[in-house]
Amino acid sequence: MVKYNLADKQKAVKISMEKKTKENNNGSSKGGGLLKYIVPGLILLITAGAIGTFLLYQETKIPEPINPYRKGVVIGNSEMAQKVMEEMTLEEKVGQLFVTPYRDDGSDLDALSNYHIGGIIYTGTFFEDRDPEQAAGVFKEMYENTYIKPFQCVAEEGEAYTAVSKWPAFRPSPYKLPRALYDESGLEGVLSQEEEKLLFLRRMGLNLNFGPITNIVTNPGESLYEQTLGQPKEIASEYIKRLVLLYDEIGMSSVLRYYSGDNTEAFMDGCYMGAPSIMMSNKVVASAGSVDKNRPISLSKKWHTYLREELGFEGVIIISDIDSHIFDEYLEEDKVAVAAIKAGNNMIWATNYEGAIKDVLEAVENGTLEITDINDSVARVLTWKIRYGLLDYKD
Repeated sequence: MVKYNLADKQKAVKISMEKKTKENNNGSSKGGGLLKYIVPGLILLITAGAIGTFLLYQETKIPEPINPYRKGVVIGNSEMAQKVMEEMTLEEKVGQLFVTPYRDDGSDLDALSNYHIGGIIYTGTFFEDRDPEQAAGVFKEMYENTYIKPFQCVAEEGEAYTAVSKWPAFRPSPYKLPRALYDESGLEGVLSQEEEKLLFLRRMGLNLNFGPITNIVTNPGESLYEQTLGQPKEIASEYIKRLVLLYDEIGMSSVLRYYSGDNTEAFMDGCYMGAPSIMMSNKVVASAGSVDKNRPISLSKKWHTYLREELGFEGVIIISDIDSHIFDEYLEEDKVAVAAIKAGNNMIWATNYEGAIKDVLEAVENGTLEITDINDSVARVLTWKIRYGLLDYKD
């Protein structure tokens, strides 16, 4: 397991960043007041044109002001998020911690207005009988239904792992997987397709893609091989760094998949480039040096602590669908949603969100969960939304 301390790598820009932030607060009214709570050391963005050009981390340069589209927020916990939380009920806070698939049964607006769901996931069945205009109409309706806008999510990789492009109404043929496309046209060809894909999704009204997959896999016999670049860590890391910046430039949230405890160089480089969210692997790592040999990484408090304290990740950690029953043998006395929050997850993919939200609310009321655990997660989620324009807070 490679120890990759994100916080240490970012110390080089901390002093210059604080200096620049102070100058902005004292001398500029354009976004200056929003900059004083920036989490040190992640990617700084510069507005230029409709979308903007972006400055990669360079130790020798003093950082420039963050792109106002990002609301002066990188990742973590912002003052703006804290102010919004002061006006939220417990039910509203807990609802923001959940993402759920679109049901298409008339209950989806209720998920936002009455359960305060943080995000909606659109699977392949949603797109099957719609065209782009019809889909965009649904996204617009969902977006306009709440003050705190939902993440509108999809998992669009390529070929068999697509929700949108496999339907002819949206694209003549599915997007290709990165490994196969790399063989055809190299890294530039892969990134060119990713740009086309992200722009297509974003213009339709989606704002989050569950990707990219960051695992370094070079053995064709291993799982995830076809879904990765299939290249050594130097090339894989370059790919992930550039792709994370591309997501951010287009205004599409990325969710890095999967933190697996080993061969994580590309994963951590994606975090270093400012990825706002990650999803941890569901496997149990029993090899020598494992932080926790008894529980899945995604349900392990030890692994979450390691990611936060040793590696320095400050963004949102999402756990995959808790209704899949893969966690059942590890639950002990807790309900799965409660166990997920106890472990350190900030957002929960739950098909049965009504029951999961009820479980979390009861756990807070009876003391099984601390309100501080809820507040910490909500602050991270709201900060992420502020960064991507999904919560326009005005003091």
